[in-house]
Amino acid sequence: MTPRPVLSNPQISALFQLMKQAGDDILAVYHDRSRWQTDHKADDSPVTAADLAASRRLVAGLPDILDCPVLSEEALVPYTERQSWQTYWLVDPLDGTREFLHKSDEFVINVALMHENQPIFGMLFQPVTGIGWWGGQDVAAQQGKPGSATVIRAEAVTGPVQVLGSRRSAWQGAWRDRLETAGFDVDTRSVGSALKFMMLANGSAHCYPRLGPTSEWDTAAPQAILTAAGGRLVQWNGEPLRYGKTSTLNPEFVAVSDPDLLAVLCL
Repeated sequence: MTPRPVLSNPQISALFQLMKQAGDDILAVYHDRSRWQTDHKADDSPVTAADLAASRRLVAGLPDILDCPVLSEEALVPYTERQSWQTYWLVDPLDGTREFLHKSDEFVINVALMHENQPIFGMLFQPVTGIGWWGGQDVAAQQGKPGSATVIRAEAVTGPVQVLGSRRSAWQGAWRDRLETAGFDVDTRSVGSALKFMMLANGSAHCYPRLGPTSEWDTAAPQAILTAAGGRLVQWNGEPLRYGKTSTLNPEFVAVSDPDLLAVLCL
């Protein structure tokens, strides 16, 4: 069993710079519609030149920060090879490709450091704003840029529950009845990509019920940051998400800023 790695401040700064470079690759496509050729993968999800350019950048650069394998959504590795990995990078080079295509600006890059198939550190970077979020088991949750970041903390519910959902898929469900039966008022808002998790982590929202398909690279980095901020992400039965599976698909889940909400929401 290999020891759990801990990223140093210089490594975190280097990761931010690498993700910024990948963000610049994305923006080069975002601002040039002549490069907007879109293909579709087997699950009918879109993939663009921006996804592929960012993936190439990250797959090439991440081992220079911490020398371990890289699993990217756009550079998949067979399970027979990755099942033995103790430590690895897990990457979504463009989370929110549909938001990219709708020009909403609500897309991010997700990079998680995994150890024994759990996210121990995560960083998100929003190319349009240049803002990052990061945190993990040994690093406080933060928002901004290295050297001038602000520590963030998920908030307990003291008024209406601020619930976030996807712009592009259905997400209304029994969670609303559970909250209202427990006496909570509910406000809802649609937000793209993993930015929803960061709104939980920085105290600007409380709940993200996910009722559609996601993959491990969609949740690993956000989960590390949200957990470091004091929030939680679990399956609807209250059990944790599992990573490093034969299939990279996640079960449906709920993320919360206030762990006390899980007693109301989980079956």
